Amino acid sequence: MTYFLSTKHTLRVLTVILAAAFISACSSTTKSASNLPVSNNQHFVTTDYYQSIDTGCEQQAMEMDSFAQRSGQPAQYLASANAMLRCVNGIQFPKGHPDSDKALRLMALSVLNLVKGGDIDAAHVALRKTQTKFPNKDLYFADYSSFFDTATALLEQQKLSRHQLAALNISADLRAEIERHQYWLSH
Repeated sequence: MTYFLSTKHTLRVLTVILAAAFISACSSTTKSASNLPVSNNQHFVTTDYYQSIDTGCEQQAMEMDSFAQRSGQPAQYLASANAMLRCVNGIQFPKGHPDSDKALRLMALSVLNLVKGGDIDAAHVALRKTQTKFPNKDLYFADYSSFFDTATALLEQQKLSRHQLAALNISADLRAEIERHQYWLSH
């Protein structure tokens, strides 16, 4: 009986330690010389640095996304989306930032996960933030459809006219589904 209680206590302590390690992974960022922009100009003096995305935070968020995809649970999608957004929160991504592509992918995936989780209002906000942080960039799916156009079609489908929908670079399946939905709402 004593052995069982001490094992149970040890497991609780280890669980608390592991949870604390996971939580602290998303909140810690380091500022190192490797984050400085590189220049061959001898007179180049910089006071700025590039703040990197915490790899532990990113890895944990991607593991949460993988679990959400396996489980299909809306709450899991929402949790992974929020974890992804926390990883890039407060970091600026100016032109030439080494993590800008990674940040764009994280933010885009968070928008899609918010849609899958059913939080459309948060998805709107996340999409606007993504468009603001990356105004002249886009991601493309395997069928070469645009992430920003697809997210706009998903989030604004009731407001889009047939002409606006036709101008978007979205998949044929999504276009057909939105047109079918719009048809049945109007007839």
